[in-house]
Amino acid sequence: MPILIDAHVHIHPEFSIESFFSAAWDNFSLAAKKRNVSGRSDFVLALTEGATCDVFASLKEQASPLPEPSEKLPSTTSWKYYLTAEPDSLIVRKNADTMYLIAGRQLISKENIELLSLFSSATIKDRSLALKDLALAVSDKGGMPVVPWGVGKWFGGRGKLVEGLLSTSQDISLLVGDNGNRPGFWPFPTLLRKALDLGIPVLSGSDPLPLPSHTSRPGTFGALFLDAEISIDTPIDSLRKILKDKQEVIAFGSGVGSFQFIVDQLQVNLRKQLGRKSS
Repeated sequence: MPILIDAHVHIHPEFSIESFFSAAWDNFSLAAKKRNVSGRSDFVLALTEGATCDVFASLKEQASPLPEPSEKLPSTTSWKYYLTAEPDSLIVRKNADTMYLIAGRQLISKENIELLSLFSSATIKDRSLALKDLALAVSDKGGMPVVPWGVGKWFGGRGKLVEGLLSTSQDISLLVGDNGNRPGFWPFPTLLRKALDLGIPVLSGSDPLPLPSHTSRPGTFGALFLDAEISIDTPIDSLRKILKDKQEVIAFGSGVGSFQFIVDQLQVNLRKQLGRKSS
């Protein structure tokens, strides 16, 4: 069964949770249609929460045990959350529409390079470890380290550090990630191309920015596995097996247009400046 995953997800305070999950469902469904995927597919949102965020824990507190297959689900107009057999995954469901929500962290290395820790809610203090040590620590804590592309973040010395980490990927189960905020007219990043040449999978995500308009971004950019199985009880274990088996990763979605990219960056930078002035 096909699986679509958005592997770089933030749920910011500005977002309506209901609108967020509804947009994710609609966007995943549209992406599957555009990729000519017929029949039922599984949809996965992999959270990458920063040091001050823990939306996953909040939603988990609201979650109920998953009903038995024989039980009839009550009709509902809102998204409900259900526990799995894993501590770091949830089922998000509205009537027959079902998605998986996976815990994860967005971390910062000592060199100010972003690293994602997928499939784990474990935290590591930002800027406490060098990049390679941070990737190893993520693996030790049960996470899957992902080096995500970011605007201006892979230039100069930091780019060389990322390149060095890619070259030692045989020591670490490492992934890289493309980003839905990368303008579609920009060339494919050199280091992502190198990762592919080295056999490192590119597991991408939409990376919603802290802007109200980005509530509708989840599920617009990510990765598709055409022939895979995901267990409703242990979705993280299923995803680990899929990645370990080196199944083909097919990208879906496209980067933003030039005008939208400029508007988004201006808004984000303005918010940062206003935040500094008010602090």
